[in-house]
Amino acid sequence: MQFRSLLRKPLVAAAMSFLLPGLGQAAAGRRYRGAIVAIPALAILGAFVLLLVFDRHSILDSASNQGWLTSLLILDVIALLYHLWAVADSYLLASSAFPRKRSQSPTARSFMATAGIVILLSGTVLVHAAVASVDLSVKNGLNCISSATGACMFAGVPTVRPGQTLAIPTDDPNQVLDSGSPGGSGAGPSPSGPLGTFDPSSLPSFNVPTSATNWADDGQLNVLLAGIDAGSGGGRNLGLRPDTMIVVHIDLATGRAALIGIPRNTMCVPLPRAIAAHYATSANGCPANTYPYMLNWLANDAGWNHPSWFPFYQGLDAQGNDQSYIRAMTATQQAVESLTGLTIDGFAVINLDGLVKLIDDIGGIDITVPANLTAYDMPCGRKGTWAAKYKVCNVSPPHTGYPMSDPSVIPHMIADAATSGGLQTITAQVNGGYDIGFTVKAGAQHMDGDWALAYARTRIYTSDYSRMMRQQLVLKSMRQAMNPCALLPRMQHILDDVGKAFWTNMPLGDAVQWAGIAKYITGDRVKSVTLDPTTLGSGSTYINPTTWAKAKYVVAHSLDTVPPAAGATGGSSGGGFTC
Repeated sequence: MQFRSLLRKPLVAAAMSFLLPGLGQAAAGRRYRGAIVAIPALAILGAFVLLLVFDRHSILDSASNQGWLTSLLILDVIALLYHLWAVADSYLLASSAFPRKRSQSPTARSFMATAGIVILLSGTVLVHAAVASVDLSVKNGLNCISSATGACMFAGVPTVRPGQTLAIPTDDPNQVLDSGSPGGSGAGPSPSGPLGTFDPSSLPSFNVPTSATNWADDGQLNVLLAGIDAGSGGGRNLGLRPDTMIVVHIDLATGRAALIGIPRNTMCVPLPRAIAAHYATSANGCPANTYPYMLNWLANDAGWNHPSWFPFYQGLDAQGNDQSYIRAMTATQQAVESLTGLTIDGFAVINLDGLVKLIDDIGGIDITVPANLTAYDMPCGRKGTWAAKYKVCNVSPPHTGYPMSDPSVIPHMIADAATSGGLQTITAQVNGGYDIGFTVKAGAQHMDGDWALAYARTRIYTSDYSRMMRQQLVLKSMRQAMNPCALLPRMQHILDDVGKAFWTNMPLGDAVQWAGIAKYITGDRVKSVTLDPTTLGSGSTYINPTTWAKAKYVVAHSLDTVPPAAGATGGSSGGGFTC
C-alpha cells in the first residue's frame, strides 16, 4: 500500500512518464489511458530493438542518409512535444485523482511541486535536445565530407587570387627532379634515350567524369585515396598537391583487393584526349600528349593555372561555390585512370590532421612493422650515408629530421613511446622542436595518430617508394581497427573531428554496402602494389609507351594471386554488415 501510495504522488507519476510515457498515467489510476499513451514510445523502442537484433547494418545505413537524418530530426521534435505532454498529463491526473495531504504549508507545497515539474520538463527537453544535437552534428559532418566543392576541408586555406599562377617551386627539395633515391622526391634521372611517342588515338577519350553513384556497374569498387598537407595544421598554403595517391581496387564478386600506389613523382603520364590537346608539345623531357611534370602537380594546373583546359566543373556551381578543388581532384583522378587502365569510381581526400584524428578516434591502430625505420636528427644524415651524398642540406631550410607542424604533441609522443617496449623512441628535438629524430623498430606495436602519421609520412631519410608501402600498411591496420557498429556510439565525435579533414565525391548513402565489402578485405586478401621504377622495369618514373603498357598490365593482374573471400556475395550489395 505504501508503494502504491508513493506511485500516486504527482511528481512520482510525472517522473514515471519521463522514463516511459504512459507509466505515469497508469500510476495515477488511468490504466487504459496509460496503455494508449505508451503505444508510440513502445513502438519506437520495439522497432529499434528489432533493428538491433535482425537488421543492425541498417542503423549504419540510416546514419549516413541525409533524408533519414532530417526525418529523425522532425520525429524528435514531435516526440519532444508528445513526451512533454505525457509528463504534464501524468502530473495533472495524479494531482486531481489523489490530492496531497495538507501536512505542509501551501507555500512549501507549491514551491516543491513547481521545482519538481520544472526539473522533469527541463530534463525532457535536454534528452531530446541531445538527440537533435547528435543528429545535426552527423548531418553537418556528412555535409562536410560530401561537399561538392570541398568547402569544409579547405576552409582554412588562403584563397587563390583570380588569375594567380601556382608555379612549381624549383628551390623546394620536395619538388627537385633528382634520382628518386632516399631524400629525393623527383622522377629519377632523365632517360638516356627518347621516350617514344603516344598516338592520340591510344589515349582514353573520356571528357567528363563518370558518376560516382554508378560505382558498382563494372563489378568493381575503385577509389583514389589522396593524402594532402592542406587545411588546418597543414604545411601547404595554396592549391592542392597530393603527396599520397593510392587506388583501392576491389573485385565485388570475390572480395579480393589491392592497394595500388601511384608515385607522386611519376612523369609523362598520358592524359585523356581533350586534356592532352593542351599538352601537345614535348616539354621537360616528356613527349607530346603527356603531363610534363610530376603527377601531383596536375591538380594545381587543373584547379588554378589552366582551368579552361579541363572540360568539367567550370566556374561556380548552382549555389555559387567555387569548383577549383573538385576540378583539381577530378583531373588527378582521370590521369590515374589513364595511367592504370582502371575506371576510377571516385576519390577520397584526407589531410594530415584528418589522419591523426581519425586514428585517435578509433582508438589507435595495431601494426606489425616489418623493418626498422630511423629518421635521423643530424643535418645531411650521418657521414657516409646517402643523405650526405645527395647533400639534402644544401637547401634552405635544411632537413634536420622529421618535420612537425605542431611540436606541442611531442611530450605525449614521448609518453606513448615509453609504453612501447622500446619499439618507438624520439632521439632528438631540433629547430625549436619543429624537427625530431625518431626510430620505429620492427615488431608488433600499437600507434596513436601522431606516431602512425610520423611512421607513414617520413621520407627524407628513406624514399618515396618506401613511404608508399608504409602508408599502405597503415591503411590496412586502420581497416582492421574499424568496425562500423562498434564505432557507431562515437560517430558524432568522429564526424566532428573528421568532417573538416575528410572529403569524398562517393555517395555516402552507400556506406552500408562498403561496410559489407570491407569485412572481407583483410589479411592476405589485400595485395600491395606500387607502380615504381622497379615494378615497371625502368630506371625512372618517366612513363613511355612500354612502361605505360606495363603499368596497365600490372594493375589488370593485381588480383590474380589474391585468394577470394569466403562468403562474398558479389554485386553492389557487399553482403551487408553485422557486428
